[in-house]
Amino acid sequence: FFSNLFGGKQTTDGPRGVYLMGESFGGILASEVAVTLLKEHNLEDRVKGLAVINAATCYDRSRFASEAMQITHLPPILYPFGLMKILPLFMDEHAWPQLLLMLQSKALPSVIDSEEREAFMGRVAFSLPAKLKFMPQETLEWRLTQWLEVGCALVACRLDELSRLKNFRTLIVAGEKDMTLPSIAEAERLSSILPNCHVHVVEGAGHANTCGSRVDLAALCRKRFDELKMRGKRGRKVGRTSMKPQAAKNTGDYFGMEPRYNGKEEGLSPMLYWSKRLWTKPPKEIASK
Repeated sequence: FFSNLFGGKQTTDGPRGVYLMGESFGGILASEVAVTLLKEHNLEDRVKGLAVINAATCYDRSRFASEAMQITHLPPILYPFGLMKILPLFMDEHAWPQLLLMLQSKALPSVIDSEEREAFMGRVAFSLPAKLKFMPQETLEWRLTQWLEVGCALVACRLDELSRLKNFRTLIVAGEKDMTLPSIAEAERLSSILPNCHVHVVEGAGHANTCGSRVDLAALCRKRFDELKMRGKRGRKVGRTSMKPQAAKNTGDYFGMEPRYNGKEEGLSPMLYWSKRLWTKPPKEIASK
């Protein structure tokens, strides 16, 4: 797998670089993959950086760990109510108001600044009901124990290996109001372990919305990993390294939001989400996976 991923890929600046990123449990996974690639496969020249968002490397110290595990022991008839009880852990005070702003076409996340991006956001939203299927009680228990508990313990034993790589860069993003995990405390802990680390706290963001409208993640990555900036006509590096000024200036529910890019009072018609102009159908071999 690794030889297929890295082998033979070249750019004008040398070997193809890879940046690992993971959110929540993905933070555990990305950290473990980083250690494996760097220490076991000696790919320090190819793995350029690691970014984790609300990393579940602190799952064992979280409120979610205790409350979610209790749900796995409920009588089956009470299980759906148990799931609804923990949903507030993932939200924040801005989640629903910002969704309403988008539905009313009053504002959009600042990164949604073209028809193509709005159509992509719409396709994702329409696909959620099919992807977020009801999780059986046994599946929840298996994920809590085999994914989160085991993964958290495994990464805890291997973080020291990353700490020895003095030049390896990491970006840690944490939601200020994350109630699922102690993400702020974990960001502080990880920054004390990893030598070349930058922490960014997303103002007012809960666990599920840290990567939402309240952060420009691409800009953060360009700022942390300078070589990700695109090169302009004169060879200068260009590309935004912070949130757009108007979005950053706004407060409350409007923080990270901007008026619609086209100035219209209604959103893009869902009939256009899959139009030939705004969507390219993936090849059969990809669509079937």
